[in-house]
Amino acid sequence: MPYKSTIYCFLLLIVALIGIFSYKRLTFPFKILAWSVLVVFVLNVISQYFIWKYRNNYIILHIESLTDYLFYAATYYYLFKNKLIKRLIIVSIVGMSVFFFINALFLQPLQTVFPTYMYYPAQILFSLFSLLLFKEMLQYPLAINITKQSVFWFNTAILFYGTTMFFILGLTNYLAEHNLNDQFLFNFWYLIIYLFHIFIAFSFLTDNRDISAKDA
Repeated sequence: MPYKSTIYCFLLLIVALIGIFSYKRLTFPFKILAWSVLVVFVLNVISQYFIWKYRNNYIILHIESLTDYLFYAATYYYLFKNKLIKRLIIVSIVGMSVFFFINALFLQPLQTVFPTYMYYPAQILFSLFSLLLFKEMLQYPLAINITKQSVFWFNTAILFYGTTMFFILGLTNYLAEHNLNDQFLFNFWYLIIYLFHIFIAFSFLTDNRDISAKDA
């Protein structure tokens, strides 16, 4: 297993354990998020096996593109207060789920193509949700330092992830079309997902259902 993948799996395991040990005091949306990290960890371990056995992990990447969206969108559903936004999130979950099967069967086959058509709209929606949630946080401020708010860490992680990954996916396709070296983008991609899960770890460490209930 390449050392970057080993570091990533080890980081995922640590963040998953933080989520597990914090689980009882987490609010419901962050319990969903804790499950998401555990699922990502399992999928990445399986992904390494597929790379070793079948020389590609496209099937796992397709599955992860859907599970990531379902978990993060569900987390957002329970964080938002706005009922219209909540309904739009449900519509997006249904729409992305249907599109997953269309894409996997007809557009970007499971075993041969990276699921860019799933990732592009997902990153756009994640960025939109994060901006809307930051707006809502300004409308309903809490009497807690923002760096001690789990929602801040999660939302920052998603905004950072959504915007940078959209940029990287677009640039990767450009470099591939022109037969240019993309190693620096590969390294940057790992840096992004490392930082993303470090922020998620901070969200687990700062989340507390008792404090949230007092400020509700």
